[in-house]
Parts: sequence; structure tokens; C-alpha cells
Amino acid sequence: MIVAKVQKHSKQNKVVPSKPSADTETTTSGIRVPTNDINVCAYHLYQNRGGKHGYDIQDWLKAERQITQR
Repeated sequence: MIVAKVQKHSKQNKVVPSKPSADTETTTSGIRVPTNDINVCAYHLYQNRGGKHGYDIQDWLKAERQITQR
């Protein structure tokens, strides 16, 4: 989801995309959540799996789903 704002310059209106905050992540569902929340949740998923490597993307996406369903 791209958020835009209208900036007025003289007699023209310009639509300029807003920059996402550095501490938020736009999830695959288009909802913006703090990156740290996703990071912590994904780490807990990693720990609960016994620290097995190679599932970082799956953990991240699952963490996004869990957070956006709250």
C-alpha cells in the first residue's frame, strides 16, 4: 500500500509518495507494523523450532501473519 500526499506548488498539485518510516515494515497484506515486532516474533518462532537454521523467510512471513491477525 503506497500512501501519497498532495503538495501544492504555485498553480499545480503534485502527488508525492510518502516515505515509509524507518522503523516500520509494510507487510505482504499491506498493513504497516513496527519492524521490531516482526523481528521479535520471528525470533520466537526460530527459538520454538529449536534454533534450526534455513527458515528465516518462512519465520518472517509467519510472524507478519500472526501480528496482522491480532
